[in-house]
Amino acid sequence: MASFRKEILGQIERIDAGRIFTFRDLSFDTGKTANVAVLLSEQSRKGVLVRIEKGAYYRPKKSVLGLGKLPVYQDEQFRYLTEKLNGYITGAYVYNKMGLTEQVATTITIATPNPVRRFRFRNLDIECVKAYCTDYQDDSLVPYLRLLDAIKDMKHIPGTTGQDIYNRLKSLYFNEYSLPELEKIVSLAKNYPPRVRKVVADILGDIRQTVLQTEMAKTLLPTTRFNLDYKTA
Repeated sequence: MASFRKEILGQIERIDAGRIFTFRDLSFDTGKTANVAVLLSEQSRKGVLVRIEKGAYYRPKKSVLGLGKLPVYQDEQFRYLTEKLNGYITGAYVYNKMGLTEQVATTITIATPNPVRRFRFRNLDIECVKAYCTDYQDDSLVPYLRLLDAIKDMKHIPGTTGQDIYNRLKSLYFNEYSLPELEKIVSLAKNYPPRVRKVVADILGDIRQTVLQTEMAKTLLPTTRFNLDYKTA
């Protein structure tokens, strides 16, 4: 038992301080799960580990200024939550970072393949929304999915109008994208609702990408009417 304890403690020591981990990050025989749970709980009581939630812990970093143990960083909380929920961060928090709104979000939104009820995690209010595309396992595609999410939410982004979002997305993003990037957006947009595809087609028309505009427009029924709150160029 002493050697097993030493092995588990050694594995924990090798995990970066500040990184949230669970049982899945430790290597041991499944028959020893209860023993590992007791050991983690003991280390938490001693202050060696900090418990985030059931089965999730981290080794706290120590302040070089003598201010005691540092809290887990927000980015690490995001990493843990997105892995746990199999999703990606989107919504108003991200739209602020994208330069689409100056308002700071009080709720963190995660796009997930399955519905999850709103909950609180540490100091964060978390809401989950439907992920329209499952390609976010490829991190390089997440920025494009966030852009399409912003189009989906353009009527509801705080402190803005639909015209604001249309113009900012066009000037900050679509105008700067290469042709392969625009092709990627068109491909991903096909997974989104018709209104998103309509906005993408309109922006592509504004920036004179007529071939891609036509490809996007072909995914829309000609009889569909949209209540749009923006004007094209």
